[in-house]
Amino acid sequence: MTQSYSLDLRVRVVAFVEAGHSCRAAARHFRVSDSFAIKLLQR
Repeated sequence: MTQSYSLDLRVRVVAFVEAGHSCRAAARHFRVSDSFAIKLLQR
């Protein structure tokens, strides 16, 4: 079973994208999957 990402990580990913970076750049920066970053920003 997988563990969910922390709220702190989610907030930092969103802030990184809102600062002008792409979802894929955020995924690489925080070492998460591209799909996680993309789906997080779609919500």
